[in-house]
Amino acid sequence: MNKFEKQLEKWNGGILRGAQAKLAKILHVSTATVALWATGKRRPSKGYVAQMAQLFGLDAYDVMRLFSPTTTYPDLQTVSFARSLRDAQTPENTYSADNTLLKIESKTTPLSNSVALPFLTTSPENYPHYKESDVAEWWTVPRRYAKGAKYMVRDEQSATEELYFICPETDLLEGKVMLVKTPQGYTVKRIYKEKERMVLYCSDGTVFGSFLPQQLQAIGTAVRKISDVI
Repeated sequence: MNKFEKQLEKWNGGILRGAQAKLAKILHVSTATVALWATGKRRPSKGYVAQMAQLFGLDAYDVMRLFSPTTTYPDLQTVSFARSLRDAQTPENTYSADNTLLKIESKTTPLSNSVALPFLTTSPENYPHYKESDVAEWWTVPRRYAKGAKYMVRDEQSATEELYFICPETDLLEGKVMLVKTPQGYTVKRIYKEKERMVLYCSDGTVFGSFLPQQLQAIGTAVRKISDVI
């Protein structure tokens, strides 16, 4: 039994059985997520650490010590790899996608090969200006995997669990999958120009809607899509 499991047992009245499911329900995460924390395959973000600190009656530092160090590099060969990408906020050996102050001091100073991206609950129209309260959690991904993305969002007008890595862009780019603001709200769709209108297509090829160019506002280009997200 590791440190985290011992704390769960103590918190659950001396009974480990059912403690993971109980914690998952309180934190609004899946039991699989808590299981990954318990096995050391993933570390919780600072937000979840703060919540557990309150539940366990500990400070955040003591809660972080309950978890074994974990790598920031996921196995990109697996199909359902999305669960392994999330990691602790502001992890070591990474740089933030929002960090515009990062400079290479000399040829011998290497760039970190991973990046911390915020998963936003809203779509920022004026990146990089967004509130910290809009950040659901941070993900750590290889820099080459991020492909220049600065943040992640879900399609607000889709029932799927797909997550999109977004690179800010203010022009409507024909043929590209883009995060755009429509009269109905934000959505991520592929854009084509047909006569004088911009037609948005869903991933299955169906038409989402047809709009005049002035009715749409480009927010960013989707450089990667991830499904099967906890």
